[in-house]
Amino acid sequence: MNPRAARALRTGQLLALLLGALAAGAAPALSQELSLGEAIDAVLAQHPALAAAEARVDAAAEAGDVTRSARLPGASIDATLTHFQEPMLVAPIHSLDLAAPPTFDRTLVQGQLGVAYTLFDGGARSSRISGADAMYEASHFGRSATEMAVIEETAGAYLGVLAARSLLDAAVAQVQALQEEAERAQRRLDAGTAAELEVLRARASLQEARAQLASAEARVGLSTRSLARLMGVDSENVATAALADVSPGRTPTDADTLARSPVIEQADRAALAAQARLSEERAGRFPTVQAGAALLDFGTLDGGHLTEWQAGLQVSWPVFTGGARSASLRRAEAELAAARSDVDAAALQVAQAIDAAEASVIEADAREEALASAVTQWEEVARIEALALEAGSGVQSDLLRAQAGLFQARAGHARARYDAVLSRIALARAAGTLDRTWMDEALEASQ
Repeated sequence: MNPRAARALRTGQLLALLLGALAAGAAPALSQELSLGEAIDAVLAQHPALAAAEARVDAAAEAGDVTRSARLPGASIDATLTHFQEPMLVAPIHSLDLAAPPTFDRTLVQGQLGVAYTLFDGGARSSRISGADAMYEASHFGRSATEMAVIEETAGAYLGVLAARSLLDAAVAQVQALQEEAERAQRRLDAGTAAELEVLRARASLQEARAQLASAEARVGLSTRSLARLMGVDSENVATAALADVSPGRTPTDADTLARSPVIEQADRAALAAQARLSEERAGRFPTVQAGAALLDFGTLDGGHLTEWQAGLQVSWPVFTGGARSASLRRAEAELAAARSDVDAAALQVAQAIDAAEASVIEADAREEALASAVTQWEEVARIEALALEAGSGVQSDLLRAQAGLFQARAGHARARYDAVLSRIALARAAGTLDRTWMDEALEASQ
């Protein structure tokens, strides 16, 4: 795509995101629901890392325009005003005419309109253009990589709020259950059917649950502020908003993982730019041929101007540079070798990230399934222990252990459930498929 057209398209997309963010800024109200997609749109519209990446793309596009301008001839206007100690020849002498002697003056005015064009430079100009185009593409892939990182960061913050709220719900439920047990133990103590130890044990467990509740509330506050800061809104807007739940969606298919990661693509374009720089340095072995033409004006402050034209060819060929040319070639070759190694390193990094993400998906799914079953079983255990204790056939310590086990299972299940979502997002980022479209398709059933 032409760089100017690409910049125009990005500008339109950025304006659309900004308008969406402004609409989303009013969305997180008390009676509104904030979805993960809306949160991502709000962050993408104003995240400084994306703004920096956009600026780098624009800078690379302008650098490409600078190099491509060498395809056209250059024109310049020069003018000088010079005062001499002794009278100086006003205009060049092209022939000797004793009947019309040349004019001399102390102050000379000279002007020149010149046009120059490089006819041959050994391919240096085309190499510079190729290198600039490669860096422009690299900046595009860098922006894509930055956008993926921002999407993953936003999703992590959003799911962090959901996980913290789920943990808070589990803590509240545990406090309520232990509060009921403490009241039951107190009633039995008042009736003389229970020992004071039961009351003390119940109250101790209740205080521990209240400490866990305080911790859960702090986590909710911290995660809420993190998400609000990313979105650029007041934390109260997020705190009072209902967040749409997100469940593990589809796992990227093998076809998805075949997509080239922007990290690899960026390194590959950097290697192409290094290859272009090496070609440019090699072009220094050849002569440079330049054509030029100029319109010259000679005169004085008193007038009498003479105008003439000139045109010609210039050949420049440095035959000895003191070793600078050879050193520049060796440096360019080393930079190319480093850039190619960076491509291999990026491919290795991406492969390892994909392996780690795939393992995380499997682990998170297994943990989520196991803990979901554990929650169901602990709920049943706690219900039975409560009934048994109420009937006088149970043991209070068994009920307290069941309540603690239920809380841990609920907290673990919440974390595992959202870890399963994050692991899929991490896999999509590693595979190079993570964007807003992927988020909509992969999680639309859960939104």
